[in-house]
Amino acid sequence: MRRVPWFGALLLVCTGCKNEASRAAPVSSASASTTATASASATASATSPRAVEYVGTYDSKPNALYVPDGGEWKGFKFRGDVDAGALGEGTLSFTVDAKTGDLSGKLEGPLGPATLSGVAQSGVVSFHVAPESAGDMSFKGTGTGTLDGGVVSGRIEASSWHANVLREASFSAKAK
Repeated sequence: MRRVPWFGALLLVCTGCKNEASRAAPVSSASASTTATASASATASATSPRAVEYVGTYDSKPNALYVPDGGEWKGFKFRGDVDAGALGEGTLSFTVDAKTGDLSGKLEGPLGPATLSGVAQSGVVSFHVAPESAGDMSFKGTGTGTLDGGVVSGRIEASSWHANVLREASFSAKAK
């Protein structure tokens, strides 16, 4: 016997309690006003932008690994390889789907090549940075920022595959 979770059983009971009036046969013809409204909204969605493209730059700098100085970490020296490269300016571009908020794009330069995937919602962007190919100096990380008047600005934090090279980058991108 298959068990149904309590909330599933509740849903079945509630949907089974509908009165006969709510089960009326569907109307086969739509009114003129309903058709006009549906047509207008179809036209509006066809003319509204489906995606907004952003293009910008970032500047990669060394990032520090915080390790407490006392207790069990006493004597721990590693703070990241600050001179290992992946420093300087690069470019990023991404597209935000106007309906879903899905973000996808590319990052080139010291931290790339990499792909960006994430979301833009309520004036905030958040994305994952994933290297296009694996290697010792392939960077993976996250980016967050704010969207204000067609400009996105924020910060990327990434590390190399071995996590011995840590980078932070400020970025800015404008809508095309």
